[in-house]
Amino acid sequence: MSTSTKTPRQRFLEDPIRKAHEDPLTAFETGIPMRDGIELAADVYLPIQASRPAPAIVQSTPYDKSQSIFFRTEAQFFQQRGYVVVVHDVRGRGKSEGCWRAFVNDGPDTYDVIEWIARQNWCTGKIGTTGLSYAGWTQWAAASEAPPHLSCMISTSAAGRWQQEIPYTYGVFQLYFGWWAYLVRRRITEMHGLEEHDWETILQKLPISSIGEFMNPTGKTWQDMLDHDTLDNHWKSLRFDKRYGDIDVPCLHVTGWYDMEDLTGAFHHYEHMMETSPARNNQRLIVGPWSHINCRWPHSSYGGIEFGSEAAIDMDEVHLRWFDYWLKGNQNGVPDDPPVKIFEPGKNAWLHTDHWPLGDKEKLLFLRFDGKTGDLSDVPPPTDDPEQSYRYNPVDPAPTRMDIKKYPLEDIPLDQTLVESRPDVLSYSSEALLEELVISGWPHLTIYAASNCEDTEWHVKITDVYPDGRSMKVTQGCLRASYRESLEKPSRLVPGEIYTFDIELWPTHHVFLSGHCVRVTITSSDFPWFARSMNRFG
Repeated sequence: MSTSTKTPRQRFLEDPIRKAHEDPLTAFETGIPMRDGIELAADVYLPIQASRPAPAIVQSTPYDKSQSIFFRTEAQFFQQRGYVVVVHDVRGRGKSEGCWRAFVNDGPDTYDVIEWIARQNWCTGKIGTTGLSYAGWTQWAAASEAPPHLSCMISTSAAGRWQQEIPYTYGVFQLYFGWWAYLVRRRITEMHGLEEHDWETILQKLPISSIGEFMNPTGKTWQDMLDHDTLDNHWKSLRFDKRYGDIDVPCLHVTGWYDMEDLTGAFHHYEHMMETSPARNNQRLIVGPWSHINCRWPHSSYGGIEFGSEAAIDMDEVHLRWFDYWLKGNQNGVPDDPPVKIFEPGKNAWLHTDHWPLGDKEKLLFLRFDGKTGDLSDVPPPTDDPEQSYRYNPVDPAPTRMDIKKYPLEDIPLDQTLVESRPDVLSYSSEALLEELVISGWPHLTIYAASNCEDTEWHVKITDVYPDGRSMKVTQGCLRASYRESLEKPSRLVPGEIYTFDIELWPTHHVFLSGHCVRVTITSSDFPWFARSMNRFG
């Protein structure tokens, strides 16, 4: 009797190059060794023989590389245009070895993937990265490690400011991560919708940690998020605020005005790279009227608004042009492009400019209340303006307009009229505009408020009120009251005491047309996108 032992890499195809010759559009699967001996599973798409060696495009995923047609379709697009494409499962996901803890190992691991590819005889050593969401963030994790062969990036809808964006927004937990953790688990087994569970009941569960039982085997990641509810060392290690000055990589930043999952990250990365990076002249920003997923595959409508065919730009061609310049040296005019390309909702047209934010002056608007209605005006309120109050009930929180049984959550209605009619929502509206008004940048709302509880939340929206009465969301923001002074050390409220709360809203660029009104609303919940506050500290 004889026995044989295979090395980990022999778990994959024995003769990948021969296989690639036989079927050029089929990926070969291989193992990529990490510095600690763990191997990550990767699909490698080689271009036709005449195009090798070739520059490579790399994408990381926690969603199982073998179960998404998007990976194959995108890879084959670039493969047929003279690129090697490598899609790999992150540590502990799909066929990759090791234990997965979201975001923890992605920097060193992606560095090792890039440098391993650079050593292969089918690669020129010029390597770019691409990816959406999780795969957008892993690029920054890798870039912060400074891999020598990383030549450029296209980072789409990537997280930037942990604990200010996700999984907490200024102390408010995004319950949306329940869907995300669940989908990560399902993509490792089989793809089904969310209909098999009664999510309306599941998301009502208390404490929130009990929802983790539906996330296994990603329950640890879920619990990590709950355990680290302040800006502690766990989250600080994932932020690059002090490292952008060392990242010398051209990057195309992409996001969408209606990306509820992470709009702000791209702006954070772009702004910091423009401030401190040696590659500041090689940064570009594109922002369309898109949701999270549609930042990569744009549509022309969202949430009940049709923006016109120009909104649905061909992102394949945008990506190809970027890579052709930085990886192949094609003189296609990329350096001459304006740094910022943003879509203007309202006008429904693209605007090209050389800077962000666009606003050249700050405009103050005041919340006024005459005892009956709330107004939004550039005239300060009188000192005797009456106070307003509402009763927040965690059993009946103000809702997010969404179908929680559907994923991706990609077309959430923008019209807030029904939510605004609730007694626990304060509303302040301007007069009908006599001329266009453009809001551009990071809006902030300062309120002076008290609660009869030791903690609560503030959820704020700016909406565009159409002449027909629709109140269409433009941007939003939130703050847990105990985080008003610090994300690291929250402090309880003294019931009845008045505090100053500064609430940051998501960046926006929106044109309010003549005849429309600007509206600001304030309440204490946006459930189930965000977990409901129980008004308790800690």
